[in-house]
Amino acid sequence: MNIAKYVSQFFYRIRYWLLWGSLIVTALVIYFTQFLPYSYTVESSLYVGVTSATNIDGTTVSSYTATTTFENLISIAESRATHKKVSLRLLAAALTYGEEWKDNRYIQARHYRQLIQDMPQEVLELADRKDVNKTLANITDYQNKSTHNYVYELFDSRKPFFSARALDDILAERLGDSDVLRLEYTSSDPGLTQLTVEYLLDELLDMYEILRFKATRDVIAYFEEQVRLAKEKLTEEEDKLMHYCVQERVINYNEETEALSLTRYEVDDRMENAMRQYEGAVALLGMLEDKMDIRADIIRNNTALLRELDKISELNQRITEQEIFLSDDKEHKQLDKDREDLAKTENKIQHIADELNSFNFSKEGVGIQDMVSQWLQALVDRARYGAEIEVLKDRQQDIINQYIHMSPVGTQVNRMERAIGIAEDNYRNQIRGLSEAYLRLKNIEMNTNNLQVVTPPEYPLTDNGRDRWLYVLLAFLGSLLFITLYFLLIELLDRTLRDAFRSERLTGLPVMAAFNGVSNLKYRGFLKACNRIAAAYCCRRLNQYLVQGRPTVINLLSMEPREGKSYLARYFANYWEEEGMKVRTVEAGEDFQFMDNNSYINATQLADFWQLNAAEETPDILLVEYPAIHNASVPVPVLKQGDVNLLIANACRLWRTSDDTTIAPLKAALKDVPFFLYLNNAGREVVESFTGELPPQTPVHSFFSKLAQLGLTAKKPAVR
Repeated sequence: MNIAKYVSQFFYRIRYWLLWGSLIVTALVIYFTQFLPYSYTVESSLYVGVTSATNIDGTTVSSYTATTTFENLISIAESRATHKKVSLRLLAAALTYGEEWKDNRYIQARHYRQLIQDMPQEVLELADRKDVNKTLANITDYQNKSTHNYVYELFDSRKPFFSARALDDILAERLGDSDVLRLEYTSSDPGLTQLTVEYLLDELLDMYEILRFKATRDVIAYFEEQVRLAKEKLTEEEDKLMHYCVQERVINYNEETEALSLTRYEVDDRMENAMRQYEGAVALLGMLEDKMDIRADIIRNNTALLRELDKISELNQRITEQEIFLSDDKEHKQLDKDREDLAKTENKIQHIADELNSFNFSKEGVGIQDMVSQWLQALVDRARYGAEIEVLKDRQQDIINQYIHMSPVGTQVNRMERAIGIAEDNYRNQIRGLSEAYLRLKNIEMNTNNLQVVTPPEYPLTDNGRDRWLYVLLAFLGSLLFITLYFLLIELLDRTLRDAFRSERLTGLPVMAAFNGVSNLKYRGFLKACNRIAAAYCCRRLNQYLVQGRPTVINLLSMEPREGKSYLARYFANYWEEEGMKVRTVEAGEDFQFMDNNSYINATQLADFWQLNAAEETPDILLVEYPAIHNASVPVPVLKQGDVNLLIANACRLWRTSDDTTIAPLKAALKDVPFFLYLNNAGREVVESFTGELPPQTPVHSFFSKLAQLGLTAKKPAVR
């Protein structure tokens, strides 16, 4: 079937639903929209200045930062916390300035009456009619006392102007890529609309400044505290090192250990030299004493000589100690004096040696004067270097003790210096973080100071109009769309036979024609005429199956009883009889029995269960009415011998799945015999799709009928 034609017929069929349904809905909308409240819109613009702002170092703000700033501002403007503060301020202003019977610039009287209508008396008493700030403070304190009081629940209610749902209509958006943030709010009260935008601007600026500066100031406070703690830690570590150095008598550990190492090597060198000199003196002294006689014993036993030797040993020991531990000028003078005394003592020993030298030769004849001098010198060297060795041994032991003392001191000093280094690095890092935080604070101050209100919210003097006719138009179009979709859904899902297209789709049988029946009350005066036209159309189509020389058998079937077989048979018989043909109607239950009739069930031809009386004239057409297929058996061989089989179906009936199951074997058996579906009790439009326009042929009906058949430019067929 042509889709365009089907669509046009679909709209033609539901034309009254579309007409009256849309008119009723539109009329209701017209009536109720007269009570729509007026609306007022207030706009304001906030210059942010982030895109054109510069930092302290002269760099511009990145596009990401600018976008983030605008998103933060929009989020703050749309946040629940901001709306709650605005709601409290609006409530305070309404309670302070509202009047029951007089409009003012803050709130209209009818809205004030709606507000206080169900407000508890204790909340009304919170209002200070002279100071809105006191009213706000009282309301805030009252709200914070409990989560189940009127003020607390007002924000989560459905109250206009003051609830979260009403304030969600606030629009905050960035104008393109500019530095301007636009705020817009629409409500039915001009004063409250202006106050809402005004309070929102105040809260937005305050909240944005608090959020921006609070985070940075918290960071600054954090770094200041960390700097203080780091400085205390550094001072503590330095004091610990200082007290430890004082305790261990260490001024500069590295230099002292280096000096101690050098001293150790010098002492070792001197010890080696003194040992070498001492051993040489002892060896020389023993050799000389072997060569000398009793004179050597006299010299050794000389008291003066021994005293001077002891003095030499003492002076030499003192000189060695002073050379090793020399520290100031006073000790230098004492060292020079001891050296002079040592020289004098050596001269005295030489003088004693000269006095004792009474023999010129030894017993072996060796010259004793030089030998005595050498002996005395060896004796002096032994005493000198012996004393020096003793001093050096003590010095070596002292150095060893210093090593024992300095070794753990070095470990502790390094550990403390490392702790000081860590504390110092931490102190520098905290100072660097504090400096960066201060720099960020200055950048934020430079950017935040750019927030300026370009367009302040003004009191709206005119309303926006109520868009009443827009609602009417939308209601009209919406009703048309809803009715169309509703019937289209029914068209797609409904399994009622109704018209030829759906009947062919559901049953799989070609539709011969359609019949009005008796259900159309509007055209009841033309019912018989329309039925005769419909019956004539069907009979003319059946004329092609008429045969000469024998009766033409037309079998009338139905799925259920009372689907109009007898009713249609009478119209068919009347038409053919008017055409001069003889018609005989054979009806089940009257002309033949089908219940408990073996000859009917097993019949192979019509004569098996029905025969024409001998007195009757042979008819041209036999209309055989069979019982309902669902209630009784139908002899299929007899149907196959028929000339035409018509399945009469009520157009208003449901075509069930059981009908498909029942009719399937019958269609298979009669595939070589004409088998048609005939719709009874169909709609007038369905019948006209076969017969053409039925009476009465009014101009309006003819016009819409042409449109349904897509006769857009058609005219009457009569020509001269």
